[in-house]
Amino acid sequence: MRVLIISDVHGNIEALKKICESERYDAVWFLGDLTDYGPSPDEVLDYLKSLKPEVWVTGNHDYANAYDVDCGCGEKTHELSVYTRENITKKLLSAEDMTFLKSLPLNKTMEIDGKRYYFVHGCPSNPLYGYMFRFDPECMKDEKGMPLSIEFLLYGHTHFPVMGEFESLKYLNPGSVGQPRDGDWRASYAIFENGKFHIRRIEYPVEKTIQKLKQIVKNKDMMAMLESLLRKGNI
Repeated sequence: MRVLIISDVHGNIEALKKICESERYDAVWFLGDLTDYGPSPDEVLDYLKSLKPEVWVTGNHDYANAYDVDCGCGEKTHELSVYTRENITKKLLSAEDMTFLKSLPLNKTMEIDGKRYYFVHGCPSNPLYGYMFRFDPECMKDEKGMPLSIEFLLYGHTHFPVMGEFESLKYLNPGSVGQPRDGDWRASYAIFENGKFHIRRIEYPVEKTIQKLKQIVKNKDMMAMLESLLRKGNI
């Protein structure tokens, strides 16, 4: 089975469609954050639903929209997050959409061919808000503080792709589909096949995304930051 692994789409339907239309896959694992920053959270939600992901966990931005709480994101993008949530996401998502977001789990576990897989947006010990730019064994605990016994960990949240191994554990962050922040503007995702992860990058029509934002975002400072993030792939 060939699995497409995606995370942090953030309302960027152009990036999401480019990946899905260019790749071959049998299943989809989505690691959260379809909302905020981008101009098309409603289209992203509908498109993701059409993919029927085998795994779908909530992200901190999705949770913030669903429950009307702070996203708990980094200081550099916090103001931008609040602005786009109030001026884009909440205006485009329906009450039914919000109900759906509330239904999403914080994490998910699966067993495949005798191996245990754990899916989360942030990190196991802090599912919504834990940033794990580098693998941290101390994060390998459930919400009750008990050590996890798993063979595969898949997470997102940082917008930085990473994969590696620690003892008997294989871990992966596929990076961000819609708003990479590792200095490469191209959409980031991963493929899982025959027990191995492969991180991929692909160009997408970023100018189309930017033009959509310019039609919505009236605050010049916010628009300048969004455009810079999309073009440069960093804060």
